[in-house]
Amino acid sequence: MPDEWVRQLAVAGTPQQARSRLADLFDVGVTSTVLTPVGTDYLASLDSLSAVL
Repeated sequence: MPDEWVRQLAVAGTPQQARSRLADLFDVGVTSTVLTPVGTDYLASLDSLSAVL
């Protein structure tokens, strides 16, 4: 995926920021997403991701 796409489509930040970003993406036509936790502590990353959902 080109770096420009990654910058335009990135979802990051606090849970509220991530939810807002996802809402923005859906508002402009995104119909599905794949959210992938990142970081060295995978369980903590999953906990963070679950806070968004």
